[in-house]
Amino acid sequence: MSESSISFCRSIDQWSLAGGNLEEVLSVYEGHTISTSAEVEAICRALDSLHANYQALVGTDDRPLGLLASYLFSPCNAEVLESIVSGALPLLRWYVTDALSKKPYEPADLLKVLQLLAMFRQKEDISLIFKSILFPVEPEDEAWFEILASFRDKHPYLRPFLQALAQRPPSGQAGLAFQNLCDHVVLTKQLLPHAFNSEAGMKQLRGYLQPSGQTLPQYARAAVQSAAFLEKENRESLFDLASQHPDEAIVFLVNVTQAKLGDTSQEDVLRERCADVCLSYETQLKLREIGMEALIPQEAVEPEFLACAKTAHWLIHESPYRRAPDRMRVVDERELFWLPQHQPVYLYAVIYEYDQPQGESGLTDGIAVVGGITCSLIDETNTKMDLADVYGLHCCWELEQLNDPVAPRHRTPKIGRNLLRKNNPDF
Repeated sequence: MSESSISFCRSIDQWSLAGGNLEEVLSVYEGHTISTSAEVEAICRALDSLHANYQALVGTDDRPLGLLASYLFSPCNAEVLESIVSGALPLLRWYVTDALSKKPYEPADLLKVLQLLAMFRQKEDISLIFKSILFPVEPEDEAWFEILASFRDKHPYLRPFLQALAQRPPSGQAGLAFQNLCDHVVLTKQLLPHAFNSEAGMKQLRGYLQPSGQTLPQYARAAVQSAAFLEKENRESLFDLASQHPDEAIVFLVNVTQAKLGDTSQEDVLRERCADVCLSYETQLKLREIGMEALIPQEAVEPEFLACAKTAHWLIHESPYRRAPDRMRVVDERELFWLPQHQPVYLYAVIYEYDQPQGESGLTDGIAVVGGITCSLIDETNTKMDLADVYGLHCCWELEQLNDPVAPRHRTPKIGRNLLRKNNPDF
């Protein structure tokens, strides 16, 4: 056994006897990898000692359980693996059992323990994970995605686990993680039915599609995505419900999903979306993603139309306005050697306008630059500025976004113009 391993064991045992802050004790072993069964045994002694001193688990900044468990995730040889399975896992099960009997626990630590138990795929841990997800242990924590990912491929107990949860699908992020697992099982043709074909599963998916202030959009999206893997009757029932959803993004997802499944009735809908300048860019991206770019009409990829489409997409999804403009037009187009990309780029300047809400006067307008990173510098540019200043400021901003060492400390129109002139003498 190496000096490092011997020293690690001594430090762990000293903490087991004397207590203190384990993170400080082990700070000198950052990046240390367990390589011997003796080290696993030292961790087991610490887990045993910690369990006897239960108050150390909660209410303090020290997180010994999670720290001890973290050393066990990467067994580097068969000896260490056997020691973890035979020695450490039985001790870790205590902590889960205690939490299920409503003893206090630190959520992050317990989820780490569950992730470790899931990773080793031992039969006795399946029921603990099942009980924990229904208890529920922190159902809104995204750690459940990692825990359930351990069941994905060739898991010896996948079938009974899915069958049991099909009758009582979990809630929250844990439910989405389980749904994701079920989708994966069908997608990878593991010859198991989708668990959400059950009565309980369909009830949960329909609930996700009911418009409510308490239902986040991610749940509706997950319901549509899972619908694609269900039996025809269930799939069509969910698509019909989702197509009436007030969120236009959910309806769009239904259109795309049905088209991908071969429903030709959706093709005209998607062509129409491509022709709508405010919806076109998102639609084109999705059609290219699913290999259906043949549906994109030629007019939707014309340069000026596409520049306006990209501007609208930015205004809807990334700008403070968060909505489509009422009007747009290209006011300039030119090819420049674009310093952020270190190559010639064809750029467009697009003016957009919003009508003010009813009862207010005037317009809200701005100018976006398209060709590099689409953006409108709302607080720095306006439609009355010299276009050279607009391009110059945008060049500086884009260099900053790319962490380019050429980016100036402070961006100004003058600095931006000078940067562009170095490679564009006629600018």
